[in-house]
Amino acid sequence: MGRPSLAALRVEEILDALEACIIEKGIQGASLESIADKAGFKRSILRHYIGNRDDIICALSVRWSEFYARQWLELLTWLPEVNRAESFIETIFNVESKEEVNKTIIGEALFSEAKRLKPIKRDQEKIMADFIKHFSDVLVSDYPTSDANSIELVSHGVYANYLLAESFLPLKLVDKIEKIKQSSKLLCTVLLCK
Repeated sequence: MGRPSLAALRVEEILDALEACIIEKGIQGASLESIADKAGFKRSILRHYIGNRDDIICALSVRWSEFYARQWLELLTWLPEVNRAESFIETIFNVESKEEVNKTIIGEALFSEAKRLKPIKRDQEKIMADFIKHFSDVLVSDYPTSDANSIELVSHGVYANYLLAESFLPLKLVDKIEKIKQSSKLLCTVLLCK
């Protein structure tokens, strides 16, 4: 078994440091200096392995896009055969851990850079498209007689609710998140009439 690539290891350490800086200081406070300090490197090491600050932020966006792609696929593997949409919704509206809050802070920081950095916009669009596709597939299995347009609209609505609930996590608005979760389940029931 070969030794792990030093470059790959350094990139991961730099991205970990950026995440820690975002959690502590926000995206605007994540300067090259603060990232380098957190990683225990000189700024020149950051530039050598990834590039400038925008390059590092874009690399983190790719990491998170890949994380979400894996997360959606993993979630699909353990959903039950029936009531898949309800189980999916129960899972994504998780308010239990500090890790979820930190993931939200990082995700929102990246989202805030999407207007300025086109690669991040593409990553965000991919995350949304993956969610819509996977949740639509779940809805088709639960509501096989519903039309494709209605299923897609419901999927978009649940995704919008998911983003809203995520934004409430750092504020610890657990009761609001629960209402958003319930409204997502209710939204799915419109497919019973289709």
